[in-house]
Amino acid sequence: MKVSKETSAKHRDALVRAASRLFREKGFDKVGIAEITAAAGLTHGAFYTHFASKQALCAEAITRTSRRTAEAVKANTDWRAYVEAYLDPKHVRDRGNGCPYAALSGDVPRESALVKSAFSQALEGSIDALADRLGDRNGTAARERAILSLATLVGAVVLARTATDTGLRDEILSAAKAKLLGPSKA
Repeated sequence: MKVSKETSAKHRDALVRAASRLFREKGFDKVGIAEITAAAGLTHGAFYTHFASKQALCAEAITRTSRRTAEAVKANTDWRAYVEAYLDPKHVRDRGNGCPYAALSGDVPRESALVKSAFSQALEGSIDALADRLGDRNGTAARERAILSLATLVGAVVLARTATDTGLRDEILSAAKAKLLGPSKA
């Protein structure tokens, strides 16, 4: 059955959204095409209408999710609130809906050149967005501050996710917040 361009675009979007969430939640290798299409409410065959391979879907999911992450950074006018939300235990627990860098950075080096390239380009865009967001237009200093901030945020969430003790998890998150925001005023 022939579907309209609008319906086809909705199907593609549903596939990318489902894949993005599942990849962040489980990793690239633990998610199959059948699971992605089921999560999107589509048949297995619908996948091949839109993508040549799972790797192509991985790359598009990375691009879209990281673009939304960069947009959120740009849109947020309160750096303190952004950091607090990012380093919140809810974000640590919700890997499937969280930051793609914290969820997938460990997986990407083992992926294809296509996936690595998409991730690297997305990372570059997020660093630029963060440098702009932090308000420094001082070239190298702005970029360095953005890289250090992003590395601190992502690293704290990655480490916090490995902690089985909530006390250790909270200690990691608090230390990162203090580094990025200064001592708590509470």
